[in-house]
Amino acid sequence: DALMESARVASFYGDQKKSAEFIESAQKLATEGGGGDWDRRNRLKVYRGLARLLERDIKGAAALLIDCIATFSCNEVCSYSDFIIYAIMSNLLSLSRPEIKTKLIEGPEVLSVAPEIPEVMKLIRSLHECDYKAYLHAMVDVEAVLKADRYLQPHLDYWMRELHILAYKQFLDSYQSVTLQAMADAFGVSTDFVDHHASQFIAAGRLSAKIDKFGGVVVTNRPDLKNAQYREMIQKGDVLLNRIQKLARVVDL
Repeated sequence: DALMESARVASFYGDQKKSAEFIESAQKLATEGGGGDWDRRNRLKVYRGLARLLERDIKGAAALLIDCIATFSCNEVCSYSDFIIYAIMSNLLSLSRPEIKTKLIEGPEVLSVAPEIPEVMKLIRSLHECDYKAYLHAMVDVEAVLKADRYLQPHLDYWMRELHILAYKQFLDSYQSVTLQAMADAFGVSTDFVDHHASQFIAAGRLSAKIDKFGGVVVTNRPDLKNAQYREMIQKGDVLLNRIQKLARVVDL
């Protein structure tokens, strides 16, 4: 309890390094020292998840936070509705569409606080329903929520960028090629807006597509999983052969 309280105070004053040290000490005490009952271990999981949010380890935070939705008891850290926002935002970037529906949209714990977080609920529902125009409008509302939150605000630009990429990926997965105009109409924006953002994400390697500016077409370029696995196997085989050859030379000596 003392270590978690110290971690909370350190986090309040913005000393994330010290907070992480306290959380790590508490984790060691809980796992190796046999300290702490189920409730304390569950609370510690929330502390670890929120710490990872601040560190921008979104995948690590998502797994911890979603496990605590049904057993949340850390009211000293944040309200339950805020916690649900953290769980939704972190898991939105990693869950599949069916999982988003079952775990986030239709989850009983989420539904219990849905009226308190309408902006976030509109965001995930519009994404699941492929209503991209409503999704972009919801992003504007959610940005204000993120900006006002101490755990999400430090990485606001990251969150907004990832939400854009998430929608673009989902939209392009349905097509081999699509016109910029059709994509712009789906999102309710101009073709210049889509061209500007999509080209940035493509150049950064975040979207598997290319833009034919002359034809006004976005062509998807899905990675071939079988070929990728084949190339990986060949590379690993080469490494193994080199090691065997080196070992053979040593044995000969």
